[in-house]
Amino acid sequence: MNAGRLAASPNDAAEKPSLFRLFRAFFLISSCVVGGGYAILLVADDVFGRKLKWLRPGELLDRLPLFQMLPGLVAGNTAIYVGCKTAGRLGAAVGLAAVALPSFIVFLAVSWGFARLPVDNPFISGALFGLRATMAGVLAGTLLRGWRRAVSGWFGHVVAFASSAVLVHGAVNPAWVIVGAMTAGVAFARFARYMPPIDAPAFAEPAASRARHLVSSAVWFLALVAVVLLSFTVYATFVKFGLLCFGGGFPLVPLYVREFVGASAPSLQLPLEAFSNFVALTQATPGPVSVNAATFFGFRMGGILGATAATAGLLLPSYLLLTAAFAGIGKWRGNRFVQGVLFGARPATSALLVSATVTFASMSVWNAADAWCFSPFGCVLALGAAGCLVAGRAPVTMLVSAGAILGAVFAH
Repeated sequence: MNAGRLAASPNDAAEKPSLFRLFRAFFLISSCVVGGGYAILLVADDVFGRKLKWLRPGELLDRLPLFQMLPGLVAGNTAIYVGCKTAGRLGAAVGLAAVALPSFIVFLAVSWGFARLPVDNPFISGALFGLRATMAGVLAGTLLRGWRRAVSGWFGHVVAFASSAVLVHGAVNPAWVIVGAMTAGVAFARFARYMPPIDAPAFAEPAASRARHLVSSAVWFLALVAVVLLSFTVYATFVKFGLLCFGGGFPLVPLYVREFVGASAPSLQLPLEAFSNFVALTQATPGPVSVNAATFFGFRMGGILGATAATAGLLLPSYLLLTAAFAGIGKWRGNRFVQGVLFGARPATSALLVSATVTFASMSVWNAADAWCFSPFGCVLALGAAGCLVAGRAPVTMLVSAGAILGAVFAH
């Protein structure tokens, strides 16, 4: 909670919301909080609800199911929500930029030094093994904790298990699996007798001057045009990821594998072990995990410009979709098509987590290429991490750090 103390003071609580205070609060939260979007949401709920009093206490926690149902990162959707409610669309843009900027800066340095990591050193290789095994457990624990919320009824279970089987087999692009699940959800909603309305906030955008809106729109438009023209391929790749990102950053792992890992991948052709080491490393650095990943992949594809294009492409879809949704929330709250899309996307997100868990486990818990040789030490780390996460005994950051330390000591 150090970020909360840094981001707020007694004087701030008595003052009205401003773009500067909004930017400062999210920038400091993202700079200080390790563990991804859920950890950022918890601290933001304390800062904006209890300290600054811009929201009611617990409001962001109540909106977590909505943030998971819509495309985008949990941390990004949190920033968009707070920004939209306090300062309209411009506030949403400011909040989103503030929550992403620390991760972008830190992971530019990580991306530059990652290739120079001495992985042949037994202590380093042991720590990376521990990270991979722990991440397998963290993913499994995340899947178990969110299963009841994401998968309900016979339809949800059929979609979740069928999508998991297809993804683990690896014969189909994960993007098509998500699209297929959404299509099935729309068909189900079309013929279902009853679909529960979407639980979503209803609030009006604060009044703002016309000149303010015009200036902010022009700046975003010019920046987007510059990025697209200079690094269109990277930008387009990550716009796709941004549109298919439901439930946080972990479900994107299978899409990253398809796009960047292996000799047949369209881009980068990273070794699976190097990819697994990198994704585990994203858990040990501040900020949203997927912004870390976008910065890394974009840097490898096109340097600093590529990192900028990748991060912008990942975040832009959620900004456009959420601000539009909040502006017309009353119109689509009971829309059968929208209900069906989200109803199909939720169980598909769980299937993506299954696929991501298998990816990490195959690099630490077992080795399918070596007659399914199991690692007892990897099993202990993975099961321990999953158990602690489900029981709520330890945060992700602590689990990942412990896994790295134990791996460095015992895994060589």
